Amino acid sequence: MTPASSANGATPIDGDAPLEPAAMLALSESQQRSVQSKMGGFVPIITGTWAGAWLIGFLALWSIDGLDGGLSLPLPLAIVVFVAVMLIAIAASTWLGIRSSRGIKSSRASDFTGAVYGSTWWVGSVGLGAIGGGLATQGMSSEIANFYYPAIFVLFSGVMYMVAGAIWHAVPPVVMGVVIVAIAAASSFFPYPTHFLFLALAGGGAFAILTIVSAVYMHRAAPVSSDRPQGSRAAHA
Repeated sequence: MTPASSANGATPIDGDAPLEPAAMLALSESQQRSVQSKMGGFVPIITGTWAGAWLIGFLALWSIDGLDGGLSLPLPLAIVVFVAVMLIAIAASTWLGIRSSRGIKSSRASDFTGAVYGSTWWVGSVGLGAIGGGLATQGMSSEIANFYYPAIFVLFSGVMYMVAGAIWHAVPPVVMGVVIVAIAAASSFFPYPTHFLFLALAGGGAFAILTIVSAVYMHRAAPVSSDRPQGSRAAHA
């Protein structure tokens, strides 16, 4: 037997000996953490974007009648601000979500699930808006519309977060979804325009907390940069 051959007849390539089972498991776990880190690295950015969107958007709506004198925003400007920050948050979430999966092999089933889930946000939002328009033609007053639109869209986003957790077997989105649904339900019990202030602080605060928690989790779960495990080489020396 030549020195380059191992005891079991395996011949190392480029001086690397075959990994022992424990080392192979460690390497597999390291690769899995690397994939999770790549896919989840954008989560704090996404949730942070939504925290800012909720805070700025709903504060803009609240400022229409919630502030005195010249500090109040005109209705058209407040609506423009609200729509703009929400569209920015949606666009950022979509773009970062696509980037997070680059370089990671996926199946046709997972691609289909992701496409349908992403489309559901737009289809559901358009449907809820159409229902609101129909209710307006049936006599829903603008005062009630001020409660219907924010509450129903916030509730829908909470449900979608729960669905995301169910699809990808992740607990944090489910918890966040439950919190958002509770915020949407509670907002209807606050008088106008205080319910906008409640949505801004409670919703924005919830996303801010999730941003901090997810950032800490991703930092702790990040794979440690290291070379190939050395234990098996010593065993085969």
